[in-house]
Amino acid sequence: MSAFSREEGIYSLDLTLDEAHILINLVEQLLELLGEGDFNHHYDESDPFAQLMAQLKAAPEEVVVPEDPVLLRLLPNAYADPEAAADFRRYTEPTLRGKKKRTLAQVRAALEIIVDEDRAGVVDDLDSEVWLMAINDLRLALSVRLEIKPESFDLFEALPDEDPQKAIYAVYFWLGWLQESLLNLLAQG
Repeated sequence: MSAFSREEGIYSLDLTLDEAHILINLVEQLLELLGEGDFNHHYDESDPFAQLMAQLKAAPEEVVVPEDPVLLRLLPNAYADPEAAADFRRYTEPTLRGKKKRTLAQVRAALEIIVDEDRAGVVDDLDSEVWLMAINDLRLALSVRLEIKPESFDLFEALPDEDPQKAIYAVYFWLGWLQESLLNLLAQG
């Protein structure tokens, strides 16, 4: 089973071609979902004026609570009070959404190298924080769609192999394994 590794402070991930395709598919689906209300559409992040204009573009009436439960989980309300939550969302959501999209795009770019070579391969010299954030967001999205509960692993094991849901649960638990392997390496220092 794939896992992250670290040698001389450099993190890597060895993947099969199928695993790389699965991750790319998940990343692209989440990128598409995060594109809803694209507040940071193609601007130069190093240009302070462009950053200001992107923030101004997100007027209060443009930033609304997401209807999709996955987006609501990834971009949650900060306050129970609707007015305070809306005000907080107006100032933070464009930046948070943009950061999540950039993180996922970095992971996709690294994975596409493996896929373009049409073989299993190692993602070398990866940014552990970027990968940890991306895997966490992918797991959160799947957990919402699968309605994960404490007893979900038992449900997964009880599903017959031919049940299409079994593969989706397997991907969710595999992402958990990847996340755990990276967290263990990070904890070791």
